[in-house]
Amino acid sequence: MKRWIVAAIAVLLVAFMAACGANDETPYEPPREEQEDQPTEPQYVEIEGIYRRVMPRSSLTIEHFLEDLDYMVYVLENNFALLDVAYWAHGVDYRELAANAREAVLAMEEPSEAMFLAIMRWHFFPLMGAGHFEIFTPTTLNQMWYLSSGDNASELAMMNFELMQSPLAERFYGRSAAIVEYSTAIRQIAELKEPLHNRYFGYITDNIGWPDDLHLVTEIIEEGRIAYIYPAGNMSIVYAVQSGIFNFFRETRDFDHLIIDMRGVGGGNPEAFIEVFIRPNITEAVLAPQTFHFFQDGPHVRRFGENMFLPLAGGNLTNLEPYRPANEVLEVYDLPVFNRADIERLDFGVLSGRSEPMIHPHPEFDQDPAFTGKIWMLTDHRMVSASQLAAWYSMELDFATHVGDVTGGMLGGPRTLVFMPNTGIIFWFDIFYITDSSGRPLEAGTTPHYFNRPGLDALETVLAMIEEGDY
Repeated sequence: MKRWIVAAIAVLLVAFMAACGANDETPYEPPREEQEDQPTEPQYVEIEGIYRRVMPRSSLTIEHFLEDLDYMVYVLENNFALLDVAYWAHGVDYRELAANAREAVLAMEEPSEAMFLAIMRWHFFPLMGAGHFEIFTPTTLNQMWYLSSGDNASELAMMNFELMQSPLAERFYGRSAAIVEYSTAIRQIAELKEPLHNRYFGYITDNIGWPDDLHLVTEIIEEGRIAYIYPAGNMSIVYAVQSGIFNFFRETRDFDHLIIDMRGVGGGNPEAFIEVFIRPNITEAVLAPQTFHFFQDGPHVRRFGENMFLPLAGGNLTNLEPYRPANEVLEVYDLPVFNRADIERLDFGVLSGRSEPMIHPHPEFDQDPAFTGKIWMLTDHRMVSASQLAAWYSMELDFATHVGDVTGGMLGGPRTLVFMPNTGIIFWFDIFYITDSSGRPLEAGTTPHYFNRPGLDALETVLAMIEEGDY
């Protein structure tokens, strides 16, 4: 069991990076020094215009931990619009998770901040990934520090980056021993608890793994008839291997079938799919599909101001008109599959869509389709974030016939970063409830045209359908 949990810790971190578009560069480790003289009284610092208390290290009690747990739940209830979707689409009840975490905190023999973090991570593991929700470990912070401070980081990401540098973050994450202490604590829990399950990551002790490198797989399954292409890893690979994909299009242009395998492809840049797969295969400009953005009127959403609708911060989607009360959106627009019960959590909404509404043919192919036959897409629950958007674009534009399973969601626009008030432990989540044109939240995934046949995976199902001519 010990070996499993050590592997799981590393795997979870890698998986979150793959889902959210991280690259394989070494994460930036910010310089930190141990301070010999730690304050013995609470300090007050201004963070985003609000004075926040920074508690001395080793001064917290069990009651402080319970306050932090309750605060996180309060913030999620009043700012995280996708909580209800996590319940009805993914089967995760945050109230149950919180109750179990509370029980574990109360059972602590003595206050330990590392153990408190381990308890929170363990018990909220089933919610991880829904709307990019995550509770930060010390290693997570270092990796997100690197990603949020890059040259291409959005204004919203930079706002989160500034919080990562604040004294409240330093209070918990600023010690070099924090990583070891957390790793020790999570091992202790694993020795006593049954492993929990997450819809995306599997069991917390599973060695789910990810490819060691990003690469392109192309194969001719049947000469002159069936071609297969798989961008292994995440959406970042699509731009990197664009020339290889285009060459494969030319090689198989007159085949009857092209199978694009997107199973397990995670995050990255959603525009990559449009640029490399859709644009080469359209012969005239098409209007990008529209969405709807709903959100709660909470302070951790409002901290972004009007910047919340910046296109690059939300998958290149932005508002197309002023937002209005959520109920009014439902009165003005026909959203036939919108889950009406969710409106109780939503305050405002707005018609939204791609910042550049028209998608034009790719000049590389002189307005001729790069592939002239039928295009299939293989889908599964591991298609999240950017690849969730790829599935949605493909479905809305009637680009391909989808076969497999419902995609994984993990999509709600930009993330907002929040501190637990006593420990300074960080958590974050997406701020929007984004739906397709019919009102289905993208977090709930995109349903394929055909599910896997019994006993067959998606590729085997497609090949059987092709052989039978049943499509």
